[in-house]
Amino acid sequence: MNMNREISDVRILTSRGSVAYFLPEHSIGGEIGKKYADTVIDGAIVELKTVSGNRTTLGKSFKKGYKQGLSMLEAHPGIEAEHNVFLRLFTTLDVESIRAKLAGELKNTTDKGRCICHFEATVELYSWDYDELRTIVGAVLPGH
Repeated sequence: MNMNREISDVRILTSRGSVAYFLPEHSIGGEIGKKYADTVIDGAIVELKTVSGNRTTLGKSFKKGYKQGLSMLEAHPGIEAEHNVFLRLFTTLDVESIRAKLAGELKNTTDKGRCICHFEATVELYSWDYDELRTIVGAVLPGH
């Protein structure tokens, strides 16, 4: 992703009061060539993704962002943070369709985090906790 797009993505959140830090492209001590998350926003590791197209594209982009955040935490076990995915959506998919797709992508996971979605068409911002999304597909939550 280019830096101008990432700055534009982060401005959506900082204009609402969030605090953001960009992370270096390559993590010190991490595996060479392994992709890690882009930012830390409000204390959480956040990978930024731009999505246009259909539900399949949405699912792939979310899963890739999810894995990049998770990889960051696995490479640095001393970091106690959740990992989030920010999706900037240039799509005609509606909110419920997107929630359902994200829930399906989280079906066999148990970690903490949230998905933050900015809908370009309506300029609306939604944020869903991973546990909340998992309940949509009836995934078993830890401790339940």
